[in-house]
Amino acid sequence: MNTLVLTDRQQAEREFYDEHARRHAPEAIGFDPVLGHERRPWNSYWVVYELARGYYRNGARRVLDFGCGKGTVGIRLARIGYDVCGFDISPGNIEVARRLAVQYGLERRTRFSVQAAEHLTYDDDGFDLVIGMDILHHVDVPAAVVQALRVLKPGGHAIFREHIEVPFQEKLRNSRIGQWLVPTGESLDRNITRHERKLNRDDLAAIRRICPDMHIRRFTLLSRLDVFIRNKRGHRPSRLERLDHLLIRSLPFLGAFGATGVIVLHKPAAG
Repeated sequence: MNTLVLTDRQQAEREFYDEHARRHAPEAIGFDPVLGHERRPWNSYWVVYELARGYYRNGARRVLDFGCGKGTVGIRLARIGYDVCGFDISPGNIEVARRLAVQYGLERRTRFSVQAAEHLTYDDDGFDLVIGMDILHHVDVPAAVVQALRVLKPGGHAIFREHIEVPFQEKLRNSRIGQWLVPTGESLDRNITRHERKLNRDDLAAIRRICPDMHIRRFTLLSRLDVFIRNKRGHRPSRLERLDHLLIRSLPFLGAFGATGVIVLHKPAAG
């Protein structure tokens, strides 16, 4: 990684997350999303883990934690039984991820390294599954998706949980009142970087051009209000997420207004 020339955006992301790793100790990792009997089909994060469990039952064994941050996702997947590789632009994050893997006794199933999403050093066709949680809105989307598909085995899947722009909501979000209620400027406390932005229609269209076999499931309608009424550090299910789930199932057109999404890409099988 020392020979990799970083763009201004990559360098800024690295510096931000190195500082974040220094200032914020990682929270304890809960394994209920991968080992518990509870299901939360209304929660986009839990849906990603449920998909990962399903692919594991179907024979997937090697997974790439794409933009792993402090390693929480990869460590949970290792607890299922996956052989996990994870990368992040921040050496500080990688140091924390390695330390957590040792703490939870999963260092033999995890390998974390410092890399950039747009220039991975992994071999072609090496992973059964790629999972990225809240990473694409930090990177060059087309370049990162090309890399994710390159390292996937033919027939494999890449799953990204992402923030998605809903234009009329963004106008309200970026108004004076919206910014006063929930500021979106760079903040270590709120984990917001200077360069991040939600995926827009052009981003989604670019992903589909790269991988036509693409499916998106949308979440987050009324549950956007959870930021005001719910303790985010709590672990109880969100009632508004449940309501969103019912609304989108009953009125599918409402999915177009979902502010988060689970994007599943399928790499065609060889031949």
